[in-house]
Amino acid sequence: MTTPRGYENLVQCPYNKVHQVENGRRFQTHLIRCRREYEKTHSTEKVYCPFNTTHLINELERGLHMETCPDRVAVDKFVAPIVDSSNSLYKNDSIKMFSTPSTADDWDAQPPTEAYNPEKYCEENNIIRKCNGMQPAQRKAFRQNEHLRLGNIREHQ
Repeated sequence: MTTPRGYENLVQCPYNKVHQVENGRRFQTHLIRCRREYEKTHSTEKVYCPFNTTHLINELERGLHMETCPDRVAVDKFVAPIVDSSNSLYKNDSIKMFSTPSTADDWDAQPPTEAYNPEKYCEENNIIRKCNGMQPAQRKAFRQNEHLRLGNIREHQ
């Protein structure tokens, strides 16, 4: 028997079998509201399925549901993926390493170079610097020096 068009996404409420709700966010909000009403009139406790929180089951049926839950398959595939054959575990076409000739550059033999100094680089290039944490008089002097420094750099370009 096929379901009528537009009713394919409906799910039955675990608290009241008459309630047919659209699966998704509406169903989750419905469960919250329906649980409040259910707890007022019933003493039996419903528990959440560990594989899908929208599955609410009676405590006595929990073991059977955990064995037959349709969402358990997704969790099992994630925890223990199925491998087609043992050959796929040991792939031969892994990363291919290339050998470098013995005449390659020896970085240890090169003379040591000066470490990078960002402040020195900014002073020598056309980069606008900030003056953070300075007193007003220091800021004024810094800005005047920056104006002169940037002017000199632009003249030499």
